[in-house]
Amino acid sequence: MTSVLIVDDEYLIRSLIRNSVSWEKIEMEVIGEAGDGEEALTFIKTCQPDIALVDINIPFLNGLELAHRIMEEQYRTKVILLTGYREFEYAKQAVQCRVSDYLLKPISAPELERALLRLQEEIRQDRHLHDQAIQNERQGDYGKRLMKNHFLHQLAFGRIRKSEVQIAAELERLEIALCPKELMAMVVELEPCHQESGDGIYVYAVLNVLCELLRKKEHITGVEGLSEIDNCAIVLYNVMGKEEQIRADLKEAWIELTQTMEKHFQVVLSAGVSNVFEGYGQAASAVHEAMEALSQKFYENQEKLFFAAECTISDGQATYFSGIDLEELQIRMDAGEWEGGLHLIQNLFEKMRQQRVRAEVVKMTALGLITVLHSLVSRYQFPTELLSSDGTLISKRIDQSDTCTEIEHVLVDYYCRLTEKIQTSCQISKIVYLAKAYIEEHYASEDISLKEIAATVFATPAYVSSLFKKETGNSIIEYITICRMRRAAELLHQEHDLSLTAVSEQVGYTDPYYFSRCFKKYYGVTPSKFLASRLEKPRFGSDEGNLGAGSF
Repeated sequence: MTSVLIVDDEYLIRSLIRNSVSWEKIEMEVIGEAGDGEEALTFIKTCQPDIALVDINIPFLNGLELAHRIMEEQYRTKVILLTGYREFEYAKQAVQCRVSDYLLKPISAPELERALLRLQEEIRQDRHLHDQAIQNERQGDYGKRLMKNHFLHQLAFGRIRKSEVQIAAELERLEIALCPKELMAMVVELEPCHQESGDGIYVYAVLNVLCELLRKKEHITGVEGLSEIDNCAIVLYNVMGKEEQIRADLKEAWIELTQTMEKHFQVVLSAGVSNVFEGYGQAASAVHEAMEALSQKFYENQEKLFFAAECTISDGQATYFSGIDLEELQIRMDAGEWEGGLHLIQNLFEKMRQQRVRAEVVKMTALGLITVLHSLVSRYQFPTELLSSDGTLISKRIDQSDTCTEIEHVLVDYYCRLTEKIQTSCQISKIVYLAKAYIEEHYASEDISLKEIAATVFATPAYVSSLFKKETGNSIIEYITICRMRRAAELLHQEHDLSLTAVSEQVGYTDPYYFSRCFKKYYGVTPSKFLASRLEKPRFGSDEGNLGAGSF
């Protein structure tokens, strides 16, 4: 769609022009109007319409002056002058200002439409030629950029097996301004706040801005950058001057970079800076050292610039932190020393911070702690959901953590949830234990009730009933029956002379006939037959019998 601006100091003329043309039909759109030259110029600067229909006689900047400013400031907008003046001088000036057309008032709608269509076709051709030129330029530069970037990758990661002279020749051929002396590297890692947008555009933006900033610094030269390395931007450069001057330039560029990126993108940046190296063959060493310095962000909770000269990294050979004592943690957990176990974990992380243990070692150590905690989940038969947080496995969250503090938070959160679950479970078991003890002591009472049992364990009847069923597999009335039937069987074995009425009364039944029915339902035979056969075991292989699901 071709965009059009109408410029005339008379509203009625602007309205007439707007309503005289079927803009949609000719694939055009009026995107604005202006009443004077200055207003029109501001609009053109902001919106850059394809065509401006401009009256020659407008305030502040007349039509010719406006056309001249458009040409001078190289805006793409093409101008059609509308005027009642027929003097040749105006026409000549219009040509000098590169006015695309010149229409005399009064203007007919067909004439205006024809002029617009001619100009529209010219705009389409210009666009095609411009796009083709850009494409040709890009194609011509693409191969060169590709070779340049590839060579820098090879250089940065030590994959070039050539002499210093050969490398220098190749760098010159590819127009890479890097020198072998006073060579340094900076590695910038970024973490976008919106991962769905992808990292590529952010890395590219960081690289371009950083290179531009470094090239402006007095003590930094030969700046060359490479990207497409995970979420990192790598810059190689040469330095000159004193160490404090170089560092001041780098810090200044870093501040400017973070401010710029914060203004335009939501990204978190961290960077590592190498020491000074000599020789192209040491470029890979510089990059490696910068990455080592960058790894210090593992112990920081905010973006920062790290200099290799100030960093201390522990031995890279270790895979497990020697200060961990899994056995002690296990002992603390088994003994129910929850606070002691928590302090043990916290002290362990503090030791690792002090020693600046590598990130991979911290993560392996944390996973070792997780194995101890997982054993408790199995022991107490807790649901597997406890092994995750926010739907993500604890082990995966640790692996994905970027800082030591984050790993500690994940582990401590898991520990606290687990120990709280254990303590709650113990409290629940205590309630059931007390309820069973009360029933076993008072089952012979005909008046024993759920309300009475609940009062003794300081819980609501509904909660006790639900909890008892969950933990024992029996309702409370079933368990009372179990206790009564067990005792009845003992009496029948031990006291052969006791009557049915006496036995029933001793186990909490006032009605001997009802007791007899309950006994037969539980053991499968009447009390008299049970006594006669000396039945020692219930027919279901358990003295708990086969009960219905009765409840209070």
